[in-house]
Amino acid sequence: MDNGIFTATAYTKSAQIHYTAEICELVPTDCFSLENKEIFRKLCAEGCANYKMKWSCPPYSPSFCDFTSDWNKLYVLYMRVSTEQFPYIKNDYLKIKAANSILKSRADKFLRKLSIHYGHYISTGSCRLCKPCKCKKDAPCAHPNEMTYSFESLGIDVSGLINMCFKNPLLWYKPQSLPKYTSVVCGLLTNEVLSTEFLEDEYFKCINN
Repeated sequence: MDNGIFTATAYTKSAQIHYTAEICELVPTDCFSLENKEIFRKLCAEGCANYKMKWSCPPYSPSFCDFTSDWNKLYVLYMRVSTEQFPYIKNDYLKIKAANSILKSRADKFLRKLSIHYGHYISTGSCRLCKPCKCKKDAPCAHPNEMTYSFESLGIDVSGLINMCFKNPLLWYKPQSLPKYTSVVCGLLTNEVLSTEFLEDEYFKCINN
């Protein structure tokens, strides 16, 4: 199946922000070569404040191979927005933060709704159901069936995943170097065959509600 691609608009108080979404259909085993749980565990331990602080993050998160064993389809959602659309924000880091907030909120809303009927979703970042996560209080997860993991927490090389599925690579923010666009990556695990037309229709129904 060819990748599905569509554009949408987010209406904020300051501007109309246009963004692009692409969907790629895979089987989970296509990603097994991209998994290296130990490398990403070390990266999280060295650079992420969520390490050992959330049940959805290393070292508690499962491997991608184990987590996807019950599913035979993976729909990867890749959303991008041009950073040139935020001239009203003067600080480059805050431009990235604002852009990612727009994308993450829409991606997570869409895939969480789809997962109710079709499977389980891989989120744009660590699980945000509880604030703070019960892990910080040495308590069990409050929502174990709804908790989500990111591709990174499952040990997947997301840059490699994007290069495998799409033409536009991930771009990273660096101080004094604003990327042309910023993006989020997430996915839906399912045992259903879902057309790109269906997914696009469901996306617009979801975000327009």
